[in-house]
Amino acid sequence: MAIRRTFTIGAVTLLLASPIALAGAGEYLLTGCQEMYRGNWQAAHDAFAQGAATDESCAEAFAGQGAALLQLGNVTAADERFARARVLSPEMACAYAGTAACRHIQGEDYAAMIEYREALSRANSHRAALRASVAWLACRLGLYESGLQEAAAAVSESPSDPLAQHVYGAALLALGRHAEAVEALGRADTSSFTAEPGVFEAGSALLAPEAAYWAAQGLADEQRLALAPEHLLTGAGCVVEPEQTTMDLPPSPPATSDGLRILSPEPNSTVSGIVPLEVEIKTAEPIRHIAVLLDSQFMALSNVQPFRTTIDTNRVADGLRELRVEGYTNGGQASVSASMTLRVLNAARTLDPRERSARKIAQEELCSLLSLRATPLTNRQLLGRALEADGRHDEAIAAYEYVYAHDPLLPAVRSDLLLGYRSMGLQALGTSHEVYVPGQPGTISLTFDDGPHPVMTPWILDLLDRYNYRATFFLVGKQALMYPELVREIVKRGHQIGGHSHTHCNLCALDRLGIEQELVRSRAAIRQACGRTVTLFRPPGGNYNADVRQAAAATGFTSVFWTENIGNYPGMAGPTIAEAMNTKLANGGIVLLHNGYDETEVALPYLLEKLKARNARCITIQPGGDETLGR
Repeated sequence: MAIRRTFTIGAVTLLLASPIALAGAGEYLLTGCQEMYRGNWQAAHDAFAQGAATDESCAEAFAGQGAALLQLGNVTAADERFARARVLSPEMACAYAGTAACRHIQGEDYAAMIEYREALSRANSHRAALRASVAWLACRLGLYESGLQEAAAAVSESPSDPLAQHVYGAALLALGRHAEAVEALGRADTSSFTAEPGVFEAGSALLAPEAAYWAAQGLADEQRLALAPEHLLTGAGCVVEPEQTTMDLPPSPPATSDGLRILSPEPNSTVSGIVPLEVEIKTAEPIRHIAVLLDSQFMALSNVQPFRTTIDTNRVADGLRELRVEGYTNGGQASVSASMTLRVLNAARTLDPRERSARKIAQEELCSLLSLRATPLTNRQLLGRALEADGRHDEAIAAYEYVYAHDPLLPAVRSDLLLGYRSMGLQALGTSHEVYVPGQPGTISLTFDDGPHPVMTPWILDLLDRYNYRATFFLVGKQALMYPELVREIVKRGHQIGGHSHTHCNLCALDRLGIEQELVRSRAAIRQACGRTVTLFRPPGGNYNADVRQAAAATGFTSVFWTENIGNYPGMAGPTIAEAMNTKLANGGIVLLHNGYDETEVALPYLLEKLKARNARCITIQPGGDETLGR
């Protein structure tokens, strides 16, 4: 009965049908690649190891083990696997790509670039990904013209390759061609946050401490945030050294002994079929003939100097074999000898077609898996720099906000954002500012938290219009994204807007970066909805500590509190609440109300009526909305 197996490798689904499972290592190779794309590194390693156990001459199995070990953090063992794969198959591109990935992880970018070039010279597929890896490393090293040429060639081969577009834009930016860089980086930008599973994230070609561009531009936060060092955050991480494993590679016996030297083949080389052998004799005692043995099996005899013969490796099984040459005197006594280890590989020439196909697929997929990949977030950050260099500051800020909201630890993104805020007029990185009373004595500021709300906000706006009052709405970022038309309506009717965090969480429960992210995300969401950059902020629930204060100051927000809170009147009737509030607001104050279903709904009409009856003056937090920058 036929067995049908389906393998999905990358974007390709392969259906195999055969009377039995794939002979040899092929099925394990396909499974290993499949697990790599799923991010199951240990399962991938185990599958490739089974392939190597099935056929110890399968170079693809060792390259696959190396790829999985890299992801598991064991670079030393991975490097050894790739070296073994290169001995087994000197022309297999993925083995060189694996060595290149090892060198990159070890911080040897120049050596990594050379190894990726070697892989490129041997590759029949995935050439754009390999070429883009070369270009990325060239840019990291400051070789921008070379990186531009390689990236342009990669884009020509595969216009949709994200790393190729990223490096092309990076090289243009580094060379001062800003408008072209914006166009290239804009094409590569996506809405995802990470590279596809199963590949190595390369990060930014320019914005990293290891990059030549970083040192040349002075991008370290310590330098760029010198205006307010108290706001500078530094993080310390710990590095766990992975457990190192060793390979059971048998030592190669010496190819030379006193008086006899094997000139060819070379030690540890991979051989197949009929192999020429040449021996050099240097001894005072005459040697009449030589005998050649492979794993103690007699192979050939030569009695004509210089001693040359051939070995038929088809007579032994594939794998590691000991080649031994013995020299005999005229009396038939063994006088000199030398030996070495060879790897015999004949099965590949007669592999089942399905096995050959599986190995070819594995080679191609491993090339892809071992190529570098740009992360979309680093690309968006680089786009921000290109936009800023091109004079498009508002768009640059939007790019920085997007990146910071999702990964505030990317190198230089915090300083890019906060210094960008300062350049657009916000008091970022300054001292903290809090507002507890209206800006003018005796006035009243009506404020509404938690909006926009699809039902309550329009109702509140209509009520305010009826009494000709202007208020301040503190908006939740995620609500602004959900109801952007209501944000625009609030602004259209002349009201002031501010931020109320992005998710309406307790900010005191977050660390400094988490608080900054909440504030930045809310600002970005509101700007996306209505085009305005808000600088007023009200902490949800009034939860406010030193970290929240510093985060607000760092991001250029003024924190606004209140003197009267609708929350102080749970379950009370509307007229009663309005009477009590009106009395307390006799000398002015800031009133906290809501866009949701609480006592605001029953009290607001009565409160507005009482304020109007006594000609109370209601203003926004700062008259004219000066705390909201129109963009």
